[in-house]
Amino acid sequence: MKETRQIPVQWTPITRRRFLTAATASVGTLAVAARGRAAAKQTRAAPIASSPVAAPASAPAPTSAAADWNTRISNPGVVWYHNFDSAAEVNNFRWTGGYAGGNDPLARGSAYAPNIAWVPSGGADGGGYLRLYRPTGTGGDGTHWIRMFNPLTGAGNGRGVDDPGANGALAPQTYTPTDGGSQMWDWYNRTRPGWYGHASYHSGTLFDGEDFYLQVRVKIHRNRTAMGNVAVGKLLSASTTRNSYTQQEIVTYSAWPTPSGVGTPNIHNVYQGHNYSPISDVGMGTKNPTNWAYSFDWDTLLYHITPGRDGVNETRLEVWAAHAGESSYAKIWDVMYPAHFEAGGRYQKGWNAWLCWIYQNGLYNTAFYQSYDQIIFSKAMIPCPKV
Repeated sequence: MKETRQIPVQWTPITRRRFLTAATASVGTLAVAARGRAAAKQTRAAPIASSPVAAPASAPAPTSAAADWNTRISNPGVVWYHNFDSAAEVNNFRWTGGYAGGNDPLARGSAYAPNIAWVPSGGADGGGYLRLYRPTGTGGDGTHWIRMFNPLTGAGNGRGVDDPGANGALAPQTYTPTDGGSQMWDWYNRTRPGWYGHASYHSGTLFDGEDFYLQVRVKIHRNRTAMGNVAVGKLLSASTTRNSYTQQEIVTYSAWPTPSGVGTPNIHNVYQGHNYSPISDVGMGTKNPTNWAYSFDWDTLLYHITPGRDGVNETRLEVWAAHAGESSYAKIWDVMYPAHFEAGGRYQKGWNAWLCWIYQNGLYNTAFYQSYDQIIFSKAMIPCPKV
C-alpha cells in the first residue's frame, strides 16, 4: 500500500524512500529541488523485501593505529563496533530492496549488490573497510549497509567475538542473516529491538537507552563533486530496522551544495525525514558555521543524538568532526529541533538502526565511491582518533 504526502521542500531538496519491504517496489526518491519554498509530492513505497557536551581532554597519542582503536573501543559505554577486518562485517548487514526478505549476505539481490563490498586493506588503520560504489548511470541505488543498535553475539556481528554491550549492561542478541531472509525487516518483533528515545516513551524491554553516540570514519571520492553529478544524496543516517525512510530519520547528505567540479568543497549538512527539512532550517543553535567540508581522505565524524518528545523542540543533534591527520575534534553542529516519529506497533518514538548509503534517487551520476571504517556505537563520548 502506498501513501502519498505533500512535501514542502527547502534549500536544495532531497527526497527519500522506504528501503525495506517484503515485496518488490520501485526505487524511491531522494529529494532534489531549488532553494526557496516549493511544493513537491513524495510517494512512500510499500516496504521492500529482498547542556553542551564538551569533547574529552586530549590524551597522549597511542603508539600505533591498533592501540588507538583499542583505546576507543575499550570505553565502558561502547555497545558495539566494526573495523571491518573481516568480510562478514560487511556481508551480514548488506540489504537489497526488492530481494525476497531483503537480507543479502551473498550479494545476489541485484546486479548492483556486489557494489556494497569488503576491501581487505587501505582502510583508516590500513586494514579492511566497507566500500560503496555507484557506477556511471542511473542505477545502483538499491543496496545499503544497515546495523541494528543492539549488541550482537560474535556469530552474528561478523567479528567472532560478542559485542561489549556497554560493559555487559546489554545482553548480546542472536542474529543469523540468510540469503533473501527477513531477519532485519522483522527485527521490530524482537523482545528487545534496541530502541533509543526519550525516557517518557520507554516501556518494558523495547528501549535500550536514551541518548547515543556514533563515531565513523568516512572517505568520499573526489568525483562525488564532479560537475553534472546530482546534489545531495545519502551518506549516513539514523533510522529504523523496519524502514529507512521514516519521519525520524536523520540523514547526512553525500554532497552539498550542487557539485561544481571534481574535488571542490563538499560541505557537511543534515536533514530530517519529516517534510525533508534541512535541520539548519528547523533547528536553533550552531549550524556548521565554518562550512566544514570533507577532505576526500579518511575524515572522522562523531554524532550525539539526545532524543526529545514527538514534535517538541527538544531533540538535540551534535556533530564533531576531524579531518584526516587531525587528532582533535571541531564541533560543527549543536542544534535543538522538533523531531517527529512514525506511529504504529512496528515503530517506537526513537531510533534503532544506523545506515551507510550510496543512494542517488535513480538519477544520473558519474562513478564515485563512499568508504566507511571504524564505526563505534556508544552510550558515552568517544575520543577523537589520534592516528
